[in-house]
Amino acid sequence: MPSVTAKRQCPDLIFVKPRFEVYKEISRHIRSIFAELTPLIEPLSLDEAYLDVTENLQDIPFARDIALQIRAKIKSETDLNASAGISYNKFLAKLASDHRKPNGQYVITPEMGQAFVETLPVGKFHGIGPATAARLNSFGIHTGLDLRNQTLAFLETNFGKSGTYYYWISRGIDERPVHADRIRKSVGAENAFFKDLMEFDAMVAELQPLVDEV
Repeated sequence: MPSVTAKRQCPDLIFVKPRFEVYKEISRHIRSIFAELTPLIEPLSLDEAYLDVTENLQDIPFARDIALQIRAKIKSETDLNASAGISYNKFLAKLASDHRKPNGQYVITPEMGQAFVETLPVGKFHGIGPATAARLNSFGIHTGLDLRNQTLAFLETNFGKSGTYYYWISRGIDERPVHADRIRKSVGAENAFFKDLMEFDAMVAELQPLVDEV
């Protein structure tokens, strides 16, 4: 819910200013814990990342045990809980990570992949937002199994390049590697105001700090 809407619905709502520098510092700390196990780290946000631990720096044989070690160290050094998803590709690892939040972990093995996907609503798929989920639903596609029953030609015709991605993930297949040096595609800055700004001069005054940050 946008903060402006929340304020309208609850006029006595108290907003606490976020401490982004603290968040960033803790994020860097957690990233350093990841780096003790693998150099192949692809950040998704301040508090989430893909790790490729196929060949890890501590020669731990099971990804499950690596996740347990990372979560324990995060807890001991930051007092924060962490969840982990473990699987044989990025798509399923992301689904697994959502399965035991906020403080657990879940493993999707190759034997479980297709069955796990086929029962899942398409709106739960990472990369499928509300608008795309609604469009899929309009075609009678509600679950991973429904998606898997579509031809590649149908999905490409109606969803373009994304259709190819949907075709394969509905089968539990995702060949995307973990990119440790992913190129930044955009940069931005924003601020939310308690009241709408209607005057040009007021907008310019608030715009300049955002320009400076970018």
